[in-house]
Amino acid sequence: MSGLVIANRYELGERVGTGGMSTVQLAFDRRLERDVAVKLLAEHLADDPQFVSRFRREALAAARLVHPNIVQVFDFGFDEASGRHFIVMEYVKGRSCAELLRDEGRLTLDEVLHLADGACRALHYAHRNGVVHRDVKPGNILRADEGTVKLADFGIAKAMGSSQITQVGSVLGTAAYLAPEQAHGEPATPRSDIYGLGVVVYQLLAGRLPYEATTLPELVLLQQRQPPARLDAMDRTIPEGVATAIERALAMGADDRYATAEEMRQALHTGASGGRVASAATDATRVVAATDATRAAPPVRRIEPRYDPPTYAPEAQRAAPLTKKKRQNTARWVAAAAIVAILALAGWLALRQGQGTVQTQRITGETTQEIVSQMQSLIDENTR
Repeated sequence: MSGLVIANRYELGERVGTGGMSTVQLAFDRRLERDVAVKLLAEHLADDPQFVSRFRREALAAARLVHPNIVQVFDFGFDEASGRHFIVMEYVKGRSCAELLRDEGRLTLDEVLHLADGACRALHYAHRNGVVHRDVKPGNILRADEGTVKLADFGIAKAMGSSQITQVGSVLGTAAYLAPEQAHGEPATPRSDIYGLGVVVYQLLAGRLPYEATTLPELVLLQQRQPPARLDAMDRTIPEGVATAIERALAMGADDRYATAEEMRQALHTGASGGRVASAATDATRVVAATDATRAAPPVRRIEPRYDPPTYAPEAQRAAPLTKKKRQNTARWVAAAAIVAILALAGWLALRQGQGTVQTQRITGETTQEIVSQMQSLIDENTR
Protein backbone atom coordinates (compact mmCIF):
# COMPACT_ATOMS: atom_id res chain seq x y z
CA MET A 1 0.00 0.00 0.00
CA SER A 2 3.03 2.25 -0.42
CA GLY A 3 2.07 5.57 -1.97
CA LEU A 4 -1.47 5.48 -0.59
CA VAL A 5 -2.59 8.63 1.19
CA ILE A 6 -4.64 8.11 4.36
CA ALA A 7 -7.17 10.78 5.39
CA ASN A 8 -5.82 13.04 2.66
CA ARG A 9 -2.83 13.75 4.85
CA TYR A 10 -0.57 10.79 5.58
CA GLU A 11 1.43 9.47 2.62
CA LEU A 12 2.33 5.84 3.29
CA GLY A 13 5.85 4.56 2.73
CA GLU A 14 7.69 1.35 3.49
CA ARG A 15 6.35 -1.25 5.90
CA VAL A 16 8.20 -1.27 9.21
CA GLY A 17 6.19 -3.86 11.12
CA THR A 18 3.39 -6.35 10.78
CA GLY A 19 1.17 -8.53 12.94
CA GLY A 20 -2.03 -10.50 12.93
CA MET A 21 -4.14 -7.48 13.83
CA SER A 22 -2.33 -4.61 12.14
CA THR A 23 0.41 -3.38 9.86
CA VAL A 24 2.73 -0.45 10.65
CA GLN A 25 4.10 1.70 7.87
CA LEU A 26 6.36 4.70 7.74
CA ALA A 27 4.45 7.72 6.50
CA PHE A 28 4.94 11.40 5.80
CA ASP A 29 2.62 13.93 7.37
CA ARG A 30 2.01 16.43 4.59
CA ARG A 31 0.46 18.99 6.90
CA LEU A 32 3.21 19.12 9.52
CA GLU A 33 5.96 17.87 7.18
CA ARG A 34 7.36 15.19 9.44
CA ASP A 35 7.77 11.44 9.46
CA VAL A 36 5.18 9.46 11.40
CA ALA A 37 4.22 5.84 11.87
CA VAL A 38 0.75 4.81 10.70
CA LYS A 39 -0.80 1.63 12.10
CA LEU A 40 -3.47 0.19 9.80
CA LEU A 41 -5.81 -2.15 11.62
CA ALA A 42 -7.03 -5.31 9.94
CA GLU A 43 -9.93 -4.77 7.56
CA HIS A 44 -12.28 -7.21 9.29
CA LEU A 45 -12.27 -5.06 12.44
CA ALA A 46 -14.21 -2.34 10.61
CA ASP A 47 -17.26 -4.63 10.57
CA ASP A 48 -17.46 -4.78 14.38
CA PRO A 49 -19.38 -1.75 15.76
CA GLN A 50 -18.44 -2.63 19.32
CA PHE A 51 -14.76 -2.66 18.40
CA VAL A 52 -15.02 0.68 16.58
CA SER A 53 -16.56 2.36 19.62
CA ARG A 54 -14.06 0.82 21.99
CA PHE A 55 -11.13 1.62 19.70
CA ARG A 56 -12.01 5.32 19.52
CA ARG A 57 -12.38 5.55 23.29
CA GLU A 58 -9.08 3.82 24.03
CA ALA A 59 -7.15 5.62 21.30
CA LEU A 60 -8.31 8.93 22.74
CA ALA A 61 -7.11 7.92 26.21
CA ALA A 62 -3.72 6.86 24.78
CA ALA A 63 -3.38 10.18 22.94
CA ARG A 64 -3.50 12.00 26.28
CA LEU A 65 -0.32 10.27 27.50
CA VAL A 66 2.65 12.56 26.89
CA HIS A 67 5.88 11.16 28.30
CA PRO A 68 9.49 10.78 27.04
CA ASN A 69 9.24 6.97 27.30
CA ILE A 70 5.84 6.62 25.61
CA VAL A 71 5.24 6.60 21.86
CA GLN A 72 2.98 9.57 21.32
CA VAL A 73 -0.35 9.05 19.56
CA PHE A 74 -1.03 11.97 17.19
CA ASP A 75 -4.21 11.00 15.41
CA PHE A 76 -6.69 8.18 14.75
CA GLY A 77 -9.76 7.61 12.64
CA PHE A 78 -11.30 5.74 9.73
CA ASP A 79 -10.27 6.22 6.10
CA GLU A 80 -13.34 5.75 3.90
CA ALA A 81 -11.33 5.42 0.68
CA SER A 82 -9.40 2.37 1.91
CA GLY A 83 -11.95 1.18 4.46
CA ARG A 84 -9.24 1.01 7.13
CA HIS A 85 -9.04 2.19 10.72
CA PHE A 86 -5.74 3.90 11.39
CA ILE A 87 -3.63 5.28 14.21
CA VAL A 88 -0.93 7.89 13.61
CA MET A 89 1.97 7.68 16.04
CA GLU A 90 5.38 9.13 16.71
CA TYR A 91 7.97 7.48 14.48
CA VAL A 92 10.83 5.89 16.43
CA LYS A 93 13.84 5.05 14.32
CA GLY A 94 15.37 2.00 15.92
CA ARG A 95 14.49 -1.59 16.81
CA SER A 96 11.93 -3.25 19.04
CA CYS A 97 12.89 -5.75 21.73
CA ALA A 98 11.38 -8.45 19.51
CA GLU A 99 13.90 -7.53 16.79
CA LEU A 100 16.73 -7.41 19.33
CA LEU A 101 15.87 -10.92 20.52
CA ARG A 102 15.67 -12.13 16.94
CA ASP A 103 19.03 -10.61 16.01
CA GLU A 104 21.01 -11.10 19.22
CA GLY A 105 19.28 -13.92 21.10
CA ARG A 106 19.83 -12.30 24.49
CA LEU A 107 21.12 -8.99 25.80
CA THR A 108 23.66 -7.91 28.40
CA LEU A 109 22.58 -6.96 31.89
CA ASP A 110 23.31 -3.26 31.28
CA GLU A 111 21.25 -3.25 28.08
CA VAL A 112 18.32 -4.97 29.78
CA LEU A 113 18.40 -2.64 32.78
CA HIS A 114 18.31 0.35 30.42
CA LEU A 115 15.30 -1.05 28.57
CA ALA A 116 13.52 -2.00 31.79
CA ASP A 117 14.17 1.42 33.29
CA GLY A 118 12.45 3.21 30.41
CA ALA A 119 9.55 0.75 30.31
CA CYS A 120 8.98 1.07 34.07
CA ARG A 121 8.94 4.85 33.85
CA ALA A 122 6.40 4.69 31.03
CA LEU A 123 4.12 2.28 32.88
CA HIS A 124 4.33 4.24 36.12
CA TYR A 125 3.27 7.43 34.33
CA ALA A 126 0.43 5.70 32.49
CA HIS A 127 -0.88 3.95 35.59
CA ARG A 128 -0.91 7.21 37.54
CA ASN A 129 -3.05 8.63 34.74
CA GLY A 130 -5.49 5.73 34.84
CA VAL A 131 -4.31 3.89 31.71
CA VAL A 132 -3.39 0.17 31.76
CA HIS A 133 -1.38 -1.08 28.78
CA ARG A 134 -2.68 -4.70 28.81
CA ASP A 135 -0.26 -5.87 26.11
CA VAL A 136 3.32 -5.41 27.33
CA LYS A 137 5.53 -7.53 25.07
CA PRO A 138 8.88 -7.23 23.23
CA GLY A 139 7.26 -5.89 20.07
CA ASN A 140 5.85 -2.92 21.98
CA ILE A 141 9.13 -1.87 23.64
CA LEU A 142 11.27 0.15 21.24
CA ARG A 143 14.89 1.27 21.53
CA ALA A 144 15.66 4.30 19.39
CA ASP A 145 19.00 4.51 17.64
CA GLU A 146 20.05 7.28 20.05
CA GLY A 147 19.20 5.02 23.00
CA THR A 148 15.81 6.31 24.14
CA VAL A 149 13.35 3.62 25.25
CA LYS A 150 9.73 3.97 24.14
CA LEU A 151 6.65 1.92 25.03
CA ALA A 152 4.06 1.73 22.25
CA ASP A 153 0.41 0.76 21.76
CA PHE A 154 -1.13 2.04 24.98
CA GLY A 155 -4.85 1.36 25.06
CA ILE A 156 -4.87 -0.54 21.77
CA ALA A 157 -4.88 -3.96 23.42
CA LYS A 158 -8.15 -3.27 25.21
CA ALA A 159 -9.74 -2.00 22.04
CA MET A 160 -8.77 -5.17 20.21
CA GLY A 161 -10.07 -7.42 22.97
CA SER A 162 -8.61 -10.87 23.65
CA SER A 163 -10.00 -12.92 20.79
CA GLN A 164 -6.52 -13.48 19.37
CA ILE A 165 -5.34 -15.29 22.50
CA THR A 166 -8.32 -17.31 23.66
CA GLN A 167 -8.55 -19.82 20.85
CA VAL A 168 -7.75 -23.26 22.21
CA GLY A 169 -4.75 -24.74 20.44
CA SER A 170 -3.55 -21.45 19.00
CA VAL A 171 0.18 -20.79 18.94
CA LEU A 172 1.19 -18.49 21.78
CA GLY A 173 2.21 -14.95 20.92
CA THR A 174 0.80 -12.20 23.07
CA ALA A 175 -0.56 -14.80 25.52
CA ALA A 176 2.96 -15.67 26.70
CA TYR A 177 3.12 -12.27 28.40
CA LEU A 178 -0.34 -12.38 29.97
CA ALA A 179 -0.60 -12.32 33.73
CA PRO A 180 -2.34 -15.38 35.26
CA GLU A 181 -5.41 -13.34 36.16
CA GLN A 182 -5.73 -12.17 32.55
CA ALA A 183 -5.48 -15.74 31.30
CA HIS A 184 -8.43 -16.56 33.57
CA GLY A 185 -10.49 -13.77 32.06
CA GLU A 186 -10.14 -11.26 34.87
CA PRO A 187 -9.69 -7.54 34.11
CA ALA A 188 -6.14 -6.30 33.63
CA THR A 189 -4.64 -4.05 36.31
CA PRO A 190 -1.34 -2.17 36.67
CA ARG A 191 0.10 -5.29 38.31
CA SER A 192 -0.82 -7.24 35.19
CA ASP A 193 1.41 -4.88 33.20
CA ILE A 194 4.18 -5.46 35.75
CA TYR A 195 3.89 -9.20 35.15
CA GLY A 196 4.13 -8.70 31.39
CA LEU A 197 7.23 -6.56 31.76
CA GLY A 198 8.70 -9.19 34.07
CA VAL A 199 8.30 -11.78 31.31
CA VAL A 200 10.00 -9.46 28.80
CA VAL A 201 12.96 -8.76 31.09
CA TYR A 202 13.29 -12.46 31.88
CA GLN A 203 13.33 -13.28 28.18
CA LEU A 204 15.87 -10.57 27.37
CA LEU A 205 18.27 -11.89 30.03
CA ALA A 206 17.73 -15.63 29.53
CA GLY A 207 17.05 -15.74 25.80
CA ARG A 208 13.91 -17.76 26.49
CA LEU A 209 10.47 -17.36 28.04
CA PRO A 210 9.83 -18.22 31.70
CA TYR A 211 7.39 -20.91 30.57
CA GLU A 212 7.82 -22.85 27.35
CA ALA A 213 4.25 -23.57 26.22
CA THR A 214 2.49 -23.87 22.87
CA THR A 215 -1.10 -23.27 23.94
CA LEU A 216 -2.86 -21.09 26.45
CA PRO A 217 -4.17 -24.04 28.53
CA GLU A 218 -0.64 -25.43 28.71
CA LEU A 219 0.69 -22.04 29.81
CA VAL A 220 -1.91 -21.76 32.58
CA LEU A 221 -1.06 -25.27 33.78
CA LEU A 222 2.67 -24.49 33.90
CA GLN A 223 2.07 -21.27 35.80
CA GLN A 224 0.06 -23.11 38.43
CA ARG A 225 2.59 -25.90 38.93
CA GLN A 226 5.69 -23.95 39.92
CA PRO A 227 7.51 -20.65 39.49
CA PRO A 228 9.94 -20.34 36.57
CA ALA A 229 13.61 -21.20 36.99
CA ARG A 230 15.54 -18.39 38.67
CA LEU A 231 17.72 -16.35 36.36
CA ASP A 232 20.78 -16.55 38.63
CA ALA A 233 20.48 -20.34 38.63
CA MET A 234 20.68 -20.39 34.83
CA ASP A 235 23.39 -17.73 34.58
CA ARG A 236 25.66 -17.02 37.53
CA THR A 237 26.67 -13.65 36.09
CA ILE A 238 23.16 -12.35 36.81
CA PRO A 239 23.08 -10.79 40.31
CA GLU A 240 20.91 -12.52 42.87
CA GLY A 241 19.02 -9.28 43.55
CA VAL A 242 18.05 -8.89 39.89
CA ALA A 243 16.81 -12.48 39.79
CA THR A 244 14.78 -11.89 42.94
CA ALA A 245 13.27 -8.69 41.53
CA ILE A 246 12.12 -10.51 38.37
CA GLU A 247 10.86 -13.45 40.43
CA ARG A 248 8.62 -11.07 42.36
CA ALA A 249 7.35 -9.40 39.18
CA LEU A 250 6.35 -12.88 37.96
CA ALA A 251 4.50 -13.88 41.14
CA MET A 252 1.29 -15.80 40.51
CA GLY A 253 -0.76 -13.63 42.85
CA ALA A 254 -1.15 -10.03 41.77
CA ASP A 255 -0.87 -8.85 45.39
CA ASP A 256 2.57 -10.49 45.66
CA ARG A 257 3.98 -8.40 42.80
CA TYR A 258 5.21 -4.83 42.99
CA ALA A 259 2.49 -2.33 43.71
CA THR A 260 3.93 0.10 41.16
CA ALA A 261 6.26 0.00 38.19
CA GLU A 262 8.47 2.50 40.01
CA GLU A 263 9.00 -0.03 42.81
CA MET A 264 10.04 -2.60 40.23
CA ARG A 265 12.47 -0.16 38.62
CA GLN A 266 14.13 0.63 41.93
CA ALA A 267 14.34 -3.06 42.86
CA LEU A 268 16.13 -3.88 39.60
CA HIS A 269 18.73 -1.17 40.15
CA THR A 270 19.16 -2.15 43.79
CA GLY A 271 19.67 -5.77 42.81
CA ALA A 272 22.13 -4.85 40.06
CA SER A 273 24.25 -2.87 42.54
CA GLY A 274 24.40 -5.80 44.97
CA GLY A 275 21.76 -4.56 47.38
CA ARG A 276 19.17 -6.74 49.08
CA VAL A 277 15.85 -7.09 47.28
CA ALA A 278 12.82 -8.39 49.18
CA SER A 279 11.03 -11.30 47.55
CA ALA A 280 7.29 -11.75 47.37
CA ALA A 281 7.52 -14.54 49.96
CA THR A 282 9.43 -12.28 52.36
CA ASP A 283 6.86 -9.54 52.06
CA ALA A 284 3.94 -11.95 52.46
CA THR A 285 5.55 -13.47 55.55
CA ARG A 286 6.07 -10.02 57.01
CA VAL A 287 2.43 -9.09 56.47
CA VAL A 288 1.17 -12.35 58.03
CA ALA A 289 3.49 -11.94 60.99
CA ALA A 290 2.35 -8.38 61.56
CA THR A 291 -1.29 -9.45 61.33
CA ASP A 292 -0.79 -12.32 63.77
CA ALA A 293 1.05 -10.06 66.19
CA THR A 294 -1.81 -7.59 66.10
CA ARG A 295 -4.35 -10.31 66.74
CA ALA A 296 -2.33 -11.91 69.56
CA ALA A 297 -1.71 -8.68 71.42
CA PRO A 298 -4.99 -7.26 72.82
CA PRO A 299 -4.87 -3.90 74.56
CA VAL A 300 -3.15 -4.20 77.94
CA ARG A 301 -5.01 -2.75 80.90
CA ARG A 302 -2.56 -1.21 83.31
CA ILE A 303 -3.29 -2.09 86.95
CA GLU A 304 -1.50 -0.02 89.56
CA PRO A 305 -0.30 -2.08 92.56
CA ARG A 306 -2.05 -1.37 95.87
CA TYR A 307 0.07 -0.66 98.93
CA ASP A 308 -1.45 -0.98 102.40
CA PRO A 309 0.90 0.25 105.16
CA PRO A 310 1.36 -2.23 108.04
CA THR A 311 -0.81 -1.72 111.13
CA TYR A 312 1.51 -3.68 113.38
CA ALA A 313 4.72 -2.85 115.15
CA PRO A 314 8.13 -3.94 113.86
CA GLU A 315 9.30 -7.43 114.72
CA ALA A 316 11.83 -6.29 117.33
CA GLN A 317 9.16 -4.34 119.17
CA ARG A 318 6.72 -7.28 119.10
CA ALA A 319 9.10 -9.99 120.23
CA ALA A 320 10.30 -8.42 123.50
CA PRO A 321 6.90 -7.99 125.24
CA LEU A 322 5.72 -11.41 124.19
CA THR A 323 8.85 -13.08 125.43
CA LYS A 324 8.77 -11.32 128.83
CA LYS A 325 5.11 -12.12 129.39
CA LYS A 326 5.70 -15.73 128.56
CA ARG A 327 8.51 -15.94 131.07
CA GLN A 328 6.34 -14.36 133.80
CA ASN A 329 3.46 -16.81 133.23
CA THR A 330 5.81 -19.77 133.35
CA ALA A 331 7.37 -18.58 136.59
CA ARG A 332 3.98 -18.12 138.25
CA TRP A 333 2.81 -21.60 137.30
CA VAL A 334 6.03 -23.11 138.65
CA ALA A 335 5.75 -21.09 141.88
CA ALA A 336 2.14 -22.13 142.41
CA ALA A 337 2.98 -25.78 141.99
CA ALA A 338 5.92 -25.42 144.39
CA ILE A 339 3.80 -23.70 147.03
CA VAL A 340 1.24 -26.47 146.98
CA ALA A 341 3.96 -29.06 147.38
CA ILE A 342 5.77 -27.16 150.15
CA LEU A 343 2.58 -26.47 152.13
CA ALA A 344 1.64 -30.10 151.96
CA LEU A 345 5.08 -31.06 153.24
CA ALA A 346 5.03 -28.41 155.97
CA GLY A 347 1.61 -29.56 157.21
CA TRP A 348 2.76 -33.13 157.36
CA LEU A 349 5.87 -32.15 159.35
CA ALA A 350 3.92 -29.97 161.75
CA LEU A 351 1.46 -32.70 162.53
CA ARG A 352 4.27 -35.12 163.10
CA GLN A 353 5.87 -32.80 165.65
CA GLY A 354 2.56 -32.30 167.43
CA GLN A 355 2.02 -28.76 166.50
CA GLY A 356 -1.55 -27.90 165.80
CA THR A 357 -1.15 -25.01 163.47
CA VAL A 358 0.77 -24.22 160.32
CA GLN A 359 2.15 -20.77 159.72
CA THR A 360 1.47 -19.21 156.31
CA GLN A 361 2.55 -16.08 154.57
CA ARG A 362 1.91 -14.38 151.21
CA ILE A 363 4.45 -15.34 148.60
CA THR A 364 5.34 -12.51 146.18
CA GLY A 365 8.15 -12.28 143.73
CA GLU A 366 9.01 -11.40 140.18
CA THR A 367 11.50 -14.18 139.65
CA THR A 368 11.60 -17.88 140.35
CA GLN A 369 14.59 -17.41 142.67
CA GLU A 370 12.67 -14.91 144.87
CA ILE A 371 9.67 -17.25 145.08
CA VAL A 372 11.82 -20.28 146.02
CA SER A 373 13.67 -18.27 148.69
CA GLN A 374 10.40 -17.16 150.33
CA MET A 375 9.08 -20.75 150.29
CA GLN A 376 12.27 -21.98 151.94
CA SER A 377 11.78 -19.48 154.80
CA LEU A 378 8.17 -20.65 155.22
CA ILE A 379 9.30 -24.26 155.51
CA ASP A 380 11.90 -23.34 158.11
CA GLU A 381 9.26 -21.57 160.23
CA ASN A 382 6.98 -24.60 160.13
CA THR A 383 9.65 -27.16 160.92
CA ARG A 384 11.33 -25.65 164.02
